[in-house]
Amino acid sequence: MTSPLSRFPVFRILVPFGVGILVQAVLPYWWMPLLLIAVAVAIYFFLSLQSRTPEGRLSWRSHYILPIAMGALALGWLSAIIHDPPRIGTDKLEDQILTGRVVNLEYTDFSMRLTVEVLDNDLPPCKVLVSTRGCDYTMQAGDLVAWPADLHEVGNLGNPDEMDYAAYLLHSDGIRYQQHLPVGIVKKIGHSPTLFTRLANVRRDLQLKVFNTTLSPAAQQFVAALLLGNNSFIDKATRQEFSAAGVAHVLALSGLHVGFIALIIWWMLFPLDYLGKKRWRLLITLAAIALFAVFTGLSSSVVRATVMVGFVFASLIFHRRSVSLNALGMAALLILVFNPSAIYGVGFQLSFITVGAILLFARLPQSLESRYKWVNRLTSMVITSLVAMLSTIALTAHYFHTISLVSVLSNLLILPVMPVFMVLGALFLLVTAAGMQWPLINWALDGICRYIHWAAKAAIAIPGSHFGGIYVSVFGVIAWFIVMVFLVLWLYRRSFRYLLAAGAALAVLLAHSLWVDANTSRQGLVVFSSFTSTPIIYYNGDIAYAWVPDDEDPDSAAFARFYLGFMARQGIHDLHFIANGDSLRERDAMIRPPFAHLMGNRILAAGSGRWKSMTASGQLSLDAVIITKRFHGTIAKLKELYQFKRLIISPAHHESARLQQECDSLGLEVIKGYYRFK
Repeated sequence: MTSPLSRFPVFRILVPFGVGILVQAVLPYWWMPLLLIAVAVAIYFFLSLQSRTPEGRLSWRSHYILPIAMGALALGWLSAIIHDPPRIGTDKLEDQILTGRVVNLEYTDFSMRLTVEVLDNDLPPCKVLVSTRGCDYTMQAGDLVAWPADLHEVGNLGNPDEMDYAAYLLHSDGIRYQQHLPVGIVKKIGHSPTLFTRLANVRRDLQLKVFNTTLSPAAQQFVAALLLGNNSFIDKATRQEFSAAGVAHVLALSGLHVGFIALIIWWMLFPLDYLGKKRWRLLITLAAIALFAVFTGLSSSVVRATVMVGFVFASLIFHRRSVSLNALGMAALLILVFNPSAIYGVGFQLSFITVGAILLFARLPQSLESRYKWVNRLTSMVITSLVAMLSTIALTAHYFHTISLVSVLSNLLILPVMPVFMVLGALFLLVTAAGMQWPLINWALDGICRYIHWAAKAAIAIPGSHFGGIYVSVFGVIAWFIVMVFLVLWLYRRSFRYLLAAGAALAVLLAHSLWVDANTSRQGLVVFSSFTSTPIIYYNGDIAYAWVPDDEDPDSAAFARFYLGFMARQGIHDLHFIANGDSLRERDAMIRPPFAHLMGNRILAAGSGRWKSMTASGQLSLDAVIITKRFHGTIAKLKELYQFKRLIISPAHHESARLQQECDSLGLEVIKGYYRFK
């Protein structure tokens, strides 16, 4: 009996190729994959010698998978090494002026982020993230800039369960180094546009025109996100609302929207079928979505979606399910060959897992066929949405710590109107680019946008529709996918043992989750590192108190979102803020800024200067002094006023180097960054 995977030979190469990419992160040595290739070639020749006779070929045929897998693993390993952004000796760049081309720029309220392609002949090709204090609104993609080099490797703050920002920049944008400096120091020395920078400026001009129309702000944001590939304008409330409803994928240009565009163009070209040009119909459709990907900037998500939809769409046209999965595997393999780091992206993982699960479980709707077509369509939509939700529920909980149980309902309400919105949005862009207004299109887009928001709000209004603060470890994600694999095997083999194996894997997952909960402390006091403040969190059970000494008006929603992983890990569901001027008095906790007595520790948060005027007549004995972002004094002054055992300094403090030197001269031991009180 042949294995179910024997019908999908592409995965025999894709799986080891992906493993090779992951291995490179641990063993980045080029000679190792070359040695592995040599071993694979030797094994292949040995098998060839053993397979000269028909009996030998039959006996050794199954062993050929070994050199194939070893070769694929080595090629994935080599591909990751080749595409790994180069390392630069930053100490050799002191007092050197770097030049580069701006390939992307983003504005915030008081700063600017430039992705610069370094053009110096003395350095290997690389990209650098340059952030500025202040904005230059004359800057645009394609500009040549120069600035004095003081590059630093992108790092993380070291907080528990934080987003791996360094890995995100490295894998998504190929950026290893960054620099922050005043905007006036970055000098524009010319303009040398490329095709992609020209398109970036065209998209920027279109965005400005869109936001100057009479279209409602919500609809403007949707048009910019879904047709221009820029979802940075989507407000936080909308993101949270759609995430809770399980339709966050609607807000980002991805395979869903590229698929809509492909189907719309395919439907529009139906006359070619009557002319006997069905192949031309397919080629024009694929060319159109490729041009759309180029226009939107060839972002990783759009490229991934274009390649995936191109392969899968072509296979679905010919109604060959096994070819669909092979096409999906070929799409993933093609992307990983040219961009190995895509394997680390949550978008890549969610996209391919979702589509793969839908294709693997495609026979479920067929087993429930009815004589009524509308029943079959509804059944297919429900099962497809349910499979998509269940296949990615563990991964979504791992990354976003949220589980939505109404995503099936939300998708049924929202997805049918999305193709209409895409078509009307494209017409709106054409009319707007021509400098005209068409009130009827604006009215229709506003109506659809209001309906989408209503559907999302109606879904999350259902009791028990979503759960936040969910923590799922990497082991939990792997265990869940093992459950899904056994369910697929049961679906194709109809053997009861696979259901038993799925149940056993699910039991292991639940046992691991209970073990993690039992070994997690429910009380603690933590000082975090932050670029904007020095937050202190005290938690007991599911209630936590956040004290941000330097922040006069903290954004509670942004704060909770930034530390969501930590809160989910500790089982915190209720977060309270201690604002300046407020105080807290509990059984084992007292906060009276700038002092606190928490878990038996007497603490001073030395920041804005109140620590100087609130001291006793003699030296006050403390367990710890926390140097916050607004501390402008000296350590010597602190030593005059207080006796303390620990000094905690945020590495993001703008004078952390000076403070460190002063502590060294005084013989004080310093804790830099994240610290958990025992």
